Amino acid sequence: MSHTETYSLSAYDRRAIEEIRAWKNPSETWLSASLKQASLAWNSVTELVHKIPGVDWTMENVVKGLLELTNEITQDSVWKDAVMKDFRSSGHPISSLMDIQKLNLEQIDQVCVGLDKKYTGLAAVEGAATGVAGAAGIVPDLIALVSINLRAAGEYATYFGFDMKEPIERLYALEILDRVAQPSSNAKKVTIAPAVRTASRVARQTGSQVLEQIGVGNAVEAIARRLGIALTEKKLAQMVPITGAFIGGGLNYMYTTTVCKTAYFLYRERFLCMKYGPGITD
Repeated sequence: MSHTETYSLSAYDRRAIEEIRAWKNPSETWLSASLKQASLAWNSVTELVHKIPGVDWTMENVVKGLLELTNEITQDSVWKDAVMKDFRSSGHPISSLMDIQKLNLEQIDQVCVGLDKKYTGLAAVEGAATGVAGAAGIVPDLIALVSINLRAAGEYATYFGFDMKEPIERLYALEILDRVAQPSSNAKKVTIAPAVRTASRVARQTGSQVLEQIGVGNAVEAIARRLGIALTEKKLAQMVPITGAFIGGGLNYMYTTTVCKTAYFLYRERFLCMKYGPGITD
């Protein structure tokens, strides 16, 4: 990084970069240790999951539902209209996503504050309701959970000026959901999404039409399958009747909280990289 780039950083952006670095390299606290143990507890049932009768059917139906959901939700522009209105009501006369990208990070942070609370509340309520149904509620619950989190990631993307109607952005948002669901997920691994990188390479080599038809399509199907399996394995704890509602709501809340935080930091980082150049947060 040159001295010119260093001095062009605002004080707020400098603090934001430090926050992103701290998020990628978290220090061990009692809370992080507790969350880590909780995650290990969820993952410990994975080997037993596939011995449960009907689990393969459940997973296939979750995956099928997620693929249908992804196709439907990516055509939805409701969040874009709402975000634009939110910026205008906050005193920013914008008319396009390009206008958002001309704002300062501080201005965007002020407008999107509290977005995570909206989605974590929705996810917790939905998870507790379907958790009571036990195994029968897993398929609709997971489809609803992914729907909530795709909308959360999409809304964060839009707040930072990224167009969710673009195939590469839809793939990036889905990649966030998948990485958060995986046992080995961490901030560093999510930062450069492999599927996005692969699709970008396909785009450069063959053009956007092939990217739409092959690169993104194959990647979305692969991610939806991996995401569906990972979440189903975690959700099968709902089959214990007494704890079903607690586990359902708890998992949904934890998952959505992490997705919102991950999306917030990653889209902030991408916004800063567009403004100052790649590697600004390294």
